[in-house]
Amino acid sequence: MTKTIGEVIEIYIPEQYKNGRLLDVMDRTSIGFKVMTNNGVKEIVLEANQFNSKIMKNDLVLIIEQDISGKHFIDIEAYKGDSNE
Repeated sequence: MTKTIGEVIEIYIPEQYKNGRLLDVMDRTSIGFKVMTNNGVKEIVLEANQFNSKIMKNDLVLIIEQDISGKHFIDIEAYKGDSNE
């Protein structure tokens, strides 16, 4: 498991297709973040939920990456400033 702290520099709604057709912005369910980390800009696209949809531009976030059963998972959450990270 890898944890990285960064600052959100951009939030966007990525293009999303269903049956080969581009969905209208109002029908899309994904959210994208560009986060500035110590290792450069990291781009993350996730299914929008009640937690990541509250993240705003300039917020500090914690990016959690892990591999489970051969699959790579990535999550983003608001960083609360815990000194144990």
